[in-house]
Amino acid sequence: MPSAKDPVCGMVVDTMKPAAKGTYDGETVYFCSSGCQKVYEARRKGK
Repeated sequence: MPSAKDPVCGMVVDTMKPAAKGTYDGETVYFCSSGCQKVYEARRKGK
């Protein structure tokens, strides 16, 4: 199973079936939930 680490909570996410994903600065980021994706996006806006 290809996996990635959720940058918000640290959970290991299956990249073939993520709960959510997004592309930021040309890089795909995988999340365990849409909630973690929302937190990530809010943090990015606060840069």
